Formats: sequence, structure tokens, C-alpha cells
Amino acid sequence: MAAIMTVLVTIVMWMTAIIGLIFLASVGAAIIAHQNGGSLDALNISVTDGTDSLPALIAGLIGGFVVIPAIIYVCIQLRRILATLAEGDPFVPENAVRLTRVAATIAVTQLLRIAVALVIRFSFDHTKVGLNFDLIAWASVAALFILSQVFREGTRLRDEEKMTI
Repeated sequence: MAAIMTVLVTIVMWMTAIIGLIFLASVGAAIIAHQNGGSLDALNISVTDGTDSLPALIAGLIGGFVVIPAIIYVCIQLRRILATLAEGDPFVPENAVRLTRVAATIAVTQLLRIAVALVIRFSFDHTKVGLNFDLIAWASVAALFILSQVFREGTRLRDEEKMTI
């Protein structure tokens, strides 16, 4: 089962990287097109800005630079956890640290999302940016911090048991 999950996490990681690069290039081209009066022609590629909202494009670009690396980082941590599971010993101290890193990554991503929205809102006149509280993401952060503590305690108890004669 660990092997299947590792393959799935690897697929998610690479798909995020590929789609993320395409997204960042597209949004970057749209921003350049917007700044050039609505169109961009380079290397036989023509880009037409389909939106009048520069703040939305900038928010999308910044959001992509925040979210895409975060997803890849979380996938890398999950692959390392799954590697210990495949080896038959997931209760190692490193996995508690990895779960804490995943929780912190999700929390920082959520905080940056809010910060970007506020910066965009106050940087551009007449810009409406929705701010919402993602309860699922924050519940996931709490659950991951709890699981990291469970892994720490499980590791401690297992090590303590090994010392018992």
C-alpha cells in the first residue's frame, strides 16, 4: 500500500510542477500583454489579455509562486514518510518533524494567501478581493500538529520499550 501511495504522491508532485509552470508562464504572459496594451507577440506566439484586471493577474501570479512550491514541498515530505512506512518502521523521530513541517507549510501558505489578498486590496484602487477563512485547511493544520505529537510520543514509547529488559 505504501508503494501505491508513493506513486500517487509522486504523480501529484510532478503534475503540480508541470501544470504550475504552465500556469505561471501563462499568467506572466498575460501580465506582460496587459502592460503592452492588451497583446503580446513573441516567438510566433500571440497572447491576448482576456481580462481588464491587472490585480487579479498579479494575485494569481503571486499565489502560484506561493502554492505550487508548497504543494511540491508537502509531497516531498509525504514521500519521505511513506519511505519509512515501506521500510516497516514509520515511528521514527524524523516523521514527527516531517508532519510538523507539512502543518507549518499549510499554515504559512494560508497566511500568505491572506497577506497577498490584503496587499492587492490596498495596492489598487477600486479592487475587490475576497478574503475567506479556509476552515478545512486550518483543521488540517491542527490535525497534522496533533499527529506529529502522536508520532513523537509513539517513538518515545517504542524507544523506552526497547530499553526495558
